Amino acid sequence: MRLTYNSTLYKIRCVLRFLWARVYYRGRFRCPELSMIGSGCGIHIFEGGLIHCRGRIIVNDQVMLYAKGELRIGERFYTNRYTRIVAHERIEIGRNVTLGQMVTILDHDHDYVFEGPDMKLEGYRTAPVVIGNNIWMGDKCTILKGVTIGDNVVIGANTLVHKDVPSNSVIGGVPFKILKTLTPEPQKQ
Repeated sequence: MRLTYNSTLYKIRCVLRFLWARVYYRGRFRCPELSMIGSGCGIHIFEGGLIHCRGRIIVNDQVMLYAKGELRIGERFYTNRYTRIVAHERIEIGRNVTLGQMVTILDHDHDYVFEGPDMKLEGYRTAPVVIGNNIWMGDKCTILKGVTIGDNVVIGANTLVHKDVPSNSVIGGVPFKILKTLTPEPQKQ
């Protein structure tokens, strides 16, 4: 039997993976609403690590969520295939955030020293990452340690985010440039 993408059976399996992850990691994977985790996902929560979701999340196929530190995810979070989010210290993602395929979010760099001609890895250097509300990241974006991204930001495909991004911006490039400033419409009451 062929499993069709987004078929009812596919969705049931995604919900079962989510429920299994909650049971397996007990209190270290917190999510108050029924969510979906696609096939082939790696959810790794190490001792002292935590993944805390504030609402429903949809994690597509082949995504890696890795928490040695804290990974906090807001409501209405969606990530596409092959995305990787690695929290050694803390990554905080706001509400209404959508990630394209192959997005990488890291709160660390490798630390290294040279011993003679040889390079030796000596752990990590970390700095928290904060991603605001109403964010859309195109395919293959990379977010590096210590970055804060404001609210209402669109990040173009293949963008390297190595420093803070102001709210209400469209950015793109390597290194990124502000391509446009957005004017959000006032909320209707």
